[in-house]
Amino acid sequence: MKKLLILSLSLLVLVACKTSEVIKYEYTSTTMMGKKTLIVTQDSVYTSFTGRGEPTSSARATSASEWSSLNKAVEELKLKDVRDLEAPTNKRATDAAPFGKVTLHTKDSIYQSKTFDGYDSHEALKPLMEQIRKIAESKK
Repeated sequence: MKKLLILSLSLLVLVACKTSEVIKYEYTSTTMMGKKTLIVTQDSVYTSFTGRGEPTSSARATSASEWSSLNKAVEELKLKDVRDLEAPTNKRATDAAPFGKVTLHTKDSIYQSKTFDGYDSHEALKPLMEQIRKIAESKK
């Protein structure tokens, strides 16, 4: 009976951990010229621009390595703390950098960061932002 209880609790912890798995990564960058959005799911990468000039958008498949890199980048990140992470610089206040923001979607919650300068986020978000930048710059 004791083993069954331990097994049940272990399974419950495993299931609870799975519900906090990120299912969608979203990055937005805003300047006076417009807003760029990058949305990455396990299946697709979607980019768009709206603002001055012609709006653009594109979509492509997410590679297994891209998805794996994103998930690895958030392994050590406490999702509930994302909203409290302060940016290291504030160049965006003088239009010297775009307003960047990352949003992480799980099955049951949304975790949104404070704004930061472009890709220059809090130290805890840097591994994720490095992967997001690579995907955004990818020409696949």
